[in-house]
Amino acid sequence: MDNIFSRVRALIGDKPLADLADAHVVVAGYGAVGSFATEALVRSGIGHIRIIDADRYEVTNINRQLGATTATVGRDKVAVGREHLLEINPRLDIECRAELIGAENLGCVGCAFESDQQKPVAVIDAIDTIDAKVALLEWCSANHTEVFSSMGAARKLRPELIRSGDISQTEVCPLAREVRKRLRKLGIERGIHCVYSIERAIEQSHCASDPESGAVVRRPQLGSMITVTGSFGLCLASNCIQWILSERHIP
Repeated sequence: MDNIFSRVRALIGDKPLADLADAHVVVAGYGAVGSFATEALVRSGIGHIRIIDADRYEVTNINRQLGATTATVGRDKVAVGREHLLEINPRLDIECRAELIGAENLGCVGCAFESDQQKPVAVIDAIDTIDAKVALLEWCSANHTEVFSSMGAARKLRPELIRSGDISQTEVCPLAREVRKRLRKLGIERGIHCVYSIERAIEQSHCASDPESGAVVRRPQLGSMITVTGSFGLCLASNCIQWILSERHIP
């Protein structure tokens, strides 16, 4: 099993790889962005993962979400994710919660892992509903938990225009502007790591007339491509991994 991460070890060394194996990370939202972030974390050696998503796979997810296939339509995303991620690393400590994150249940994000009672050191925010996103970011700020947050990845075509930076540095992205506005009212102006795009939204990619009919979370459909949403997820994972390695943090 050690050979799974032999290429990672060759790049970063034994001690940093052990730090990744000991790290506890939560991914909030296992969709177009979150599924790629999670996969990258697991394949890079993160040893403890909690994924949270209340939704089930729809046909419209197949173009951009890992785990979405014609065979998994109708299944809980986190259940499919658990099966897949354990096939990558059978030793992975994984917790899956089919819950809808909101202000009233943020304890599911920050609670200790059942396996060893260690609390997460970092959170990846891949939520696409703004109220829940702001509530999560406020909670992370108040609890001094590192968070890496995805801004708007839909309605874009150019992954080369993706940027990383503090929430105070974000520009162009309408979602980031609204998140900044709401966080400022809560007294939070900086300290949130973000992945965002400086590409302006494609005009013809407006919301479809009807939301996804069978989804647990009813939301309008937005045009999106895996080349951009997946790149957002990989950037989030990279930023999280680099932070863990820079901190040399062992929970």
